[in-house]
Amino acid sequence: MPQASLRRQVYIHSVATVFLAYFRLYHRLKIEGVENVPLHGPLFVLINHISFLEPFALGLGLMKRPLLPSVDIFTVAKKELYSVKPIGKFLDSLGFFPIDRERMDMTAMRTMLNILKQNKIIAMAPEGTRSPTGQLQAFQPVVAKIAISRHIPILPVGAFGVEKAMPVGTKFPRPYPITIRFGPVFELAEYYNIALTEEQADRASWVMRAHIAELLPEWMRQLPPPTQRVGARKI
Repeated sequence: MPQASLRRQVYIHSVATVFLAYFRLYHRLKIEGVENVPLHGPLFVLINHISFLEPFALGLGLMKRPLLPSVDIFTVAKKELYSVKPIGKFLDSLGFFPIDRERMDMTAMRTMLNILKQNKIIAMAPEGTRSPTGQLQAFQPVVAKIAISRHIPILPVGAFGVEKAMPVGTKFPRPYPITIRFGPVFELAEYYNIALTEEQADRASWVMRAHIAELLPEWMRQLPPPTQRVGARKI
């Protein structure tokens, strides 16, 4: 696999140095279970989603292996973030790519499959949107379908403290400690090589959710009350 250019490496490490200083000083970032992170893909890295903070904290954790964003790791981001061009260009430079959450985005799907074919890593939040309560929401079955059809291993990640550092509705982060916890890699192997039904895909999505829930504090493992759940589950 081609190595990143020196210029690319310097840029990524420079950005990471700034983010690391911020997270260490302002959020006392703690990263646990790094030994569970594989050194290459194909791999899905799945994390719970509360704010824009955890994708960057996750990237810092993955770089401890070391893995480089935009070289080894690529991250799914909602297309709305790309409406401001400077932000979109910055996200592109760190290996983010947009997805339309309102429809089946075939461009994003092709991007994901191409990344996986190159034995690289995709990080994403399978809830599909931020949790307004911090509690882990239901997962989108489409993620399970891809993992099953392509036999992709999954690395579960739990992020907590983020729900107090930057809960939904706040504009600026608060100085609250954040923890990123990596769990053991698993596969949805029991669903391999069968004619997958929608019901089985749904069950598989709950298996994925259970692996991430194990990494979170007890109160975050429960589904939010029905009145506080957001985002329709898309197949």
